[in-house]
Amino acid sequence: MKFSGYLPKFFLHTFQTNSTFNGLALILIASLLMISCTARSQGVSTEPPPTPEKATLLSATPAPESVKNEMPPLLALDNYKKTILSRWQRLEDQGVLIETLDGKHTLAELNADNAFNPASVMKLATSLVALEKLSPSYRFRTNFYADGNIDKTAHKLSGDLVVEGNLDPMFSHFDAEQVAAELFKLGISQVTGKLRIAGTFYFFARGYKSNLSRETSKIKLYEAFRRAGLKIDGGTSFGEKSGAPLLAHYSDILTNLLLYQNAHSSNAIAEVIGEQLGGAEAIQKYLIENLQLQEAEVYVGRPSGLEFNRLTPRASLKILRALVELLNHHSLKPEQLLPVAGVDQGTLGGRFADDDWRGAILAKTGTLFTYDRGVSTLVGIAYTKARGALLFAIFNSDGRIHAYRHLQDNFLEQTIEELGGANALARKAAALEDNKMASIVQRLY
Repeated sequence: MKFSGYLPKFFLHTFQTNSTFNGLALILIASLLMISCTARSQGVSTEPPPTPEKATLLSATPAPESVKNEMPPLLALDNYKKTILSRWQRLEDQGVLIETLDGKHTLAELNADNAFNPASVMKLATSLVALEKLSPSYRFRTNFYADGNIDKTAHKLSGDLVVEGNLDPMFSHFDAEQVAAELFKLGISQVTGKLRIAGTFYFFARGYKSNLSRETSKIKLYEAFRRAGLKIDGGTSFGEKSGAPLLAHYSDILTNLLLYQNAHSSNAIAEVIGEQLGGAEAIQKYLIENLQLQEAEVYVGRPSGLEFNRLTPRASLKILRALVELLNHHSLKPEQLLPVAGVDQGTLGGRFADDDWRGAILAKTGTLFTYDRGVSTLVGIAYTKARGALLFAIFNSDGRIHAYRHLQDNFLEQTIEELGGANALARKAAALEDNKMASIVQRLY
């Protein structure tokens, strides 16, 4: 057997002349040959690996798999799964996804591509489409007309007071008082005719249920005017718009309405805004066409998230990331649309309220008691010291709502602690604390 084609002359000479060294030399030579052949077959290079490009934050398009840098599983996720199993619940009924803001790094994942009922997390999709189609500063306008003669001396409108509704989702007692005060200034404290409703008018309905009814809204407006001192002799009716313009009432800007909607999880606001957008079908169409979501990833049954809806954790973070991008485009912060846990009144008012967490988590909650055997969801942003802003989605179904909320809180707190602790970057003062919106009344008469 000849090795002259592979060996330096020194090794050949030693191998041929020194019988004592032959055994050791043969072993050494064989080892060198094996290392050389293996390196060549695997294409090993001594060049340093390429340096990854700097992450571009606020990107709506997740990075390709080839550039993702997956981190080792979080201990918090292991503890989360063990707790689920210890309660004799199925991991298949739970979904988790935690990513960096740019979408290039996944920190935790469980059934991220399975479709669950998102409950009120669907309001994030409604918020996104509303901002895109209407703009953050959009105001809903409600017009008031006098179909008859005004006698300023007698402070009387001889005819109907006509209301043209245009889907203001938060026209309330406060707004009715504003309008009544301006009618008094125009010389109208009594209407001999009817309160006639034209267009689509809803009186703000509080509470968990949507409570939306044109008939009920008409009666509520009549009662609100009466309590404000405006006397209407002829009762109420539905009809066409007619008469001379009196006032234009403008709602607060859309971002403030959406913040209230998301903080209090108002189904009524989401349903009215959804109607303005064209309904659940229009919202789903937008998500599929603009965010490239697949039909298997999303089904919008109601703009509010009531009843039957479907969304994957991954799709929910695509929606949230697009929402953050859109707000950033308008020089707005996420906290101008999402409530701050432990700070803002509403569904997150009592969660993450300790000093260690206050100001570090923005999120939208979701709750359904009667669908999918109990649903609790939480999707939002967590600010950490080691990894910056993280987007998270936690979907729980088939279980007790309150137990799931505690589980979500513990999981997030453990995750943040693993990543260097909380970084309280959000505001510490509550927004819209008095629940009175900054609406405007313009005189047209």
